[in-house]
Amino acid sequence: MEQTADIQQYWDVIKRRKFQIIIPAVLVFCLSVVIAFVLPPVFKSSATILIEAQEIPQDIVRTTVTGYVEERLQMITQIVMSRSRLLGIIGRFGLYEDLRDRYTTEEIVEKMREDIRMEPIQAEVINPQSGRPGSATIAFTVAYEGKNPAKVAQVANVLTSLYLEENLKNREEKARTTFEFLETQLAQLRSEILETEARIAEFKNKHISVLPELMQVNLQTMERLQREIGVKGGQIKTLANRKIYLEGQLATLEPVMYTVSLEGKRVMTPKEQLEILRSEYLGLRATLADEHPDVIAMKKKLDALAGEVATREDLRETYGELHDKETQLALISKKFSAKHPDVIRLEKEVARLKAEVEALSQKQSVLRAEHEKPENPSYINLQTQITSTQMEIESAHKDLNVLKQGYQDYQRRVEVTPQVEQQYRALERDYGNAQARYQETMSRLMAAREAKGLEESRMGEKFTLIDPPITPEKPDRPNRLAILLIGLVLAAGAGVGFGSMAEYMDHSVRRADELAKVAGHPVLAVIPYLETAQDRAKRLWRRLAFIGATVGLIVGGLAVLHYLYRPLDILWIQIMRELYIGF
Repeated sequence: MEQTADIQQYWDVIKRRKFQIIIPAVLVFCLSVVIAFVLPPVFKSSATILIEAQEIPQDIVRTTVTGYVEERLQMITQIVMSRSRLLGIIGRFGLYEDLRDRYTTEEIVEKMREDIRMEPIQAEVINPQSGRPGSATIAFTVAYEGKNPAKVAQVANVLTSLYLEENLKNREEKARTTFEFLETQLAQLRSEILETEARIAEFKNKHISVLPELMQVNLQTMERLQREIGVKGGQIKTLANRKIYLEGQLATLEPVMYTVSLEGKRVMTPKEQLEILRSEYLGLRATLADEHPDVIAMKKKLDALAGEVATREDLRETYGELHDKETQLALISKKFSAKHPDVIRLEKEVARLKAEVEALSQKQSVLRAEHEKPENPSYINLQTQITSTQMEIESAHKDLNVLKQGYQDYQRRVEVTPQVEQQYRALERDYGNAQARYQETMSRLMAAREAKGLEESRMGEKFTLIDPPITPEKPDRPNRLAILLIGLVLAAGAGVGFGSMAEYMDHSVRRADELAKVAGHPVLAVIPYLETAQDRAKRLWRRLAFIGATVGLIVGGLAVLHYLYRPLDILWIQIMRELYIGF
């Protein structure tokens, strides 16, 4: 019973505030109708472009165009939406003629950029490298919005062609640029290799004998020369000993054979001759003056013979002492090392005695040559052997000097080789690095040539138009039906709001319980409103007017939908189709 009373109260409020509810609702709905049909239609034409991967697998031919698809799309978009391109399209199709008097060229270009839409289409894929799921751009749409459907389709076609052309142009340009760059790099590396080869050849010619690869040969040659020097030194030592021996033997012989003469007399020795000469010299001085020529000649002959006899005696004594020292040195060398003091002392004495023997032998030869000619065959034979030995010694010394000079030369080569090797290795390292970079660049150039051919033959990644732009048959916006529905909801809300506000601000007493609450006393009786015939007539006319206005509003709305939006039969079919699809 109480719920029925509440409903009755609401109904009474609606009847009292019907004009406060209806008028705002009608105004709001009419405003929404005006907005829905006054807004100019905007047509949209779009194209869908598929991003196809290259036909040949990447592991066979790898493209030189790198980077993400999104980056290339943004780059192409910036090229397509450049000021020069858009101004060309605006002038070609006569776009935005109504804005040219009110806006600047930059503002018109910016307006066209806002009317162009490029939206990527992504799909969930599996990354072949990591195996993780992710999103990848597989296609994108290019759309253009405008008031003229024919021009919208034409502009969309032009934009689509620009995207396709710029993609091909960009890929071919990158492939060609990469190929030309690698060709230039290869030519530079080839020149660098030739220059390094020339430097190496010049270096080898300049240091032909001290190259690192000859180090072992030089060392072996040094060892051989060292052995030959030792052999030659031993040979010289042997020859020197032989010469000393021969000179010692020579000192024991007389140049002239002192035999019996034809008269049967014995030929005297030099010592005996010396005694006789001394006697003759003393006798001659007794009879002649010292300045007499015979005395002077006799004196010279006496001095020469005395010197020879003294030298021969000294040579015999020195040679005997040398023989004893050599014997001692041979014995002591078997017991001690070469660094032992006694060995060193004896070696010095032997060397000194050899020098004395040599000096005495030469002196004796000079003295003999001055006063007599050798006739003894043994003496002459020893002299010949000594001369031959001396010549051999001189020849051996020459050979030794040549060997020492060669050894020093090879020693210098070995000493210089490390420095030369450092420079040579640096050149070889530069040459090896240049060769490695040349081979690497050559491989890259071959790959770039394949990639260039791939792009020129249109077998690389490419944009394929799968949904070309067409002339739109209906506006893309505004959605007039949605605006009307929203306006209807807003109209109902405005009517209820205004009615509720009017009722809330009206403090009139209209019910018995309100009167009892205000007066503080119970109501004894309620006298209903007595309606006259005139009141009933007014109420009837108001109802008829409301019904007529409602019918007229509905008919007017349907007429607007039919003539300005879409024919009612088509609209009805679409609504039924949507309902059918929804269910």
